Amino acid sequence: MTTIKEDYVSFETAKLLKEKGFNERLLTFYITDEAKKEGCFQLMAFTDDKIDNNHSDHCYLAPTLQMAMKWLREVHSLCVYSIPLVTDSDGSAGCLWGYVISKRLETLHKSECLFEEPEQACGEAIKYCLENLI
Repeated sequence: MTTIKEDYVSFETAKLLKEKGFNERLLTFYITDEAKKEGCFQLMAFTDDKIDNNHSDHCYLAPTLQMAMKWLREVHSLCVYSIPLVTDSDGSAGCLWGYVISKRLETLHKSECLFEEPEQACGEAIKYCLENLI
């Protein structure tokens, strides 16, 4: 039996999201030490309206890829999606994935790299938006 897990943004992307104003109530975040060079993924086991991890210098919210994509779409009108790219004519080698970023039906950027999984493509697209379009 296969277990399907949620895909969360990387630590690097979580830092960019914080810098760009992402501040949703989440129970998932990265926490760092004093050097802030590495983040350890954490899952909070309780809720408390007084807790606001995003205002701590050592916490970075870790949304799922889907939540980050929705935030980009709703807040910045940037649509991110992965696209399958078949590697050969009969499909025997499987698919590699790319991404497209658009705004109001205008394509802003297409991936220059190929990825083995659609989630990798989406993660890179989110990072590209944060670094280059916002």
